[in-house]
Amino acid sequence: MPPRFAACLFVLFLSSAAKASTFGFSWDNDLFVGSDGQYTNGVRLSWVGNAHEHCERNTTFTCGLASTLDPLPGISIQDEKHALTLSLEQVMITPGDISRTEPDYSDLPYAGYSNLEMGLFSWDDSRLFGYGIRVGVVGEDSGAEQSQKFVHKLTGSTDPQGWDHQLGPDVIGGAYFITAERAWQHRSDSGMQTELGYAWGVDANNFHGTATAGGFLRFGRNLPRNFIPDYAGIGTAGSLVGLLEGEGFGWETFVASFGEYIGYSYLENHADEYNVESRDGIIGLVVGGGVHWDNFSFTLTLQGSTSPLRNSDDPLSFGNMSFMWKI
Repeated sequence: MPPRFAACLFVLFLSSAAKASTFGFSWDNDLFVGSDGQYTNGVRLSWVGNAHEHCERNTTFTCGLASTLDPLPGISIQDEKHALTLSLEQVMITPGDISRTEPDYSDLPYAGYSNLEMGLFSWDDSRLFGYGIRVGVVGEDSGAEQSQKFVHKLTGSTDPQGWDHQLGPDVIGGAYFITAERAWQHRSDSGMQTELGYAWGVDANNFHGTATAGGFLRFGRNLPRNFIPDYAGIGTAGSLVGLLEGEGFGWETFVASFGEYIGYSYLENHADEYNVESRDGIIGLVVGGGVHWDNFSFTLTLQGSTSPLRNSDDPLSFGNMSFMWKI
């Protein structure tokens, strides 16, 4: 699925979207933490449709899909809100030395991956459930080479020289499940709020198949109404669900930790000449903060984890900026 075709599908879907939906732009980059290698850049465009209630007597497409999925755990057409999500994502992986023109088989290969993800999320005041599917490509059609060169030109960074040897082409597909819960909430007499929550999910796909679980603590005033503050990690489009349901100015700071089991790694299985062996899992820490108004939200996060590669003890770290609008 070439990125231009996926982008056209994304735009067409947005053009038919109902009012009161949420649009998000999220950018990961290791330049935020002063490094360049491994997971070097990621961009996501996400859309969450308006919330549908009383689906037992509603004939919209969202409610029809919710009714079809009603037998699955966590989906109830009578007691919950439901929304469709759509995300277009592109990630790129590079070796540590991007000035080399020839492959360094002792390091990582160049790999670009783009995918289109569609999901259905259901939630009430305390818990969120989501199911979705994804389809994408690895290789030249991902557009990762052009994206990295564009970003590095804007930031004045080293021009990557080794994309002629990138992995692929291959088709990627999969399905995911995610759930999150607000485990504890407190509001002081001064209006300050504290919230403790957790999330876990399974993403079964043939690029990076994982099972992930994490918890978070956030503090602020007029906290946003989403369930997961980590826009770079386990949350993805699920972090936008319910985000701008409140009104007025608010702010948040948060810290989160997570563990991830790696069930399948495309790099390990397709980079035959490279010394790539994936660990069974990683643990990580996320810190961040954000502000929001009635129709806009911004967050900045820093994420670090143990290396996903057995032959490396260097931590994997990057930053994320996310911008969200109610449209």
